Amino acid sequence: MGTEVLSFDAMPQMMANILKKLETLEQKFDTLQSNNKVETDAWFSLQDLCNYLPNHPAEQTVYGWTSNRTIPYHKNGKSIVFRKSEIDSWLMQSARKSTNDIYEEARAYVANNPIRRTK
Repeated sequence: MGTEVLSFDAMPQMMANILKKLETLEQKFDTLQSNNKVETDAWFSLQDLCNYLPNHPAEQTVYGWTSNRTIPYHKNGKSIVFRKSEIDSWLMQSARKSTNDIYEEARAYVANNPIRRTK
């Protein structure tokens, strides 16, 4: 980007260039959004799920989770399938809070809920 002085006559051409660049950016953004949707809504088979999970559990472990309804799953005939977005949410819900997180929650609770004293 130069610091050249633009004349009034050059403004229409500059606006056309800006609009063309905006259209290009919009197309790239739409492509990125559609790629993210496809990735988020991917379906996993049992083996795919075992490979995806961080600790790579055995298939029998995942069957136990499904029978206890610990993990979100869908039944497709006799087989079970898993939606990536649901698995990611499940993983985030089972995350442990740090000591600082617990301390901050306790501090906020005490600040918002004063102690009531009875006589």
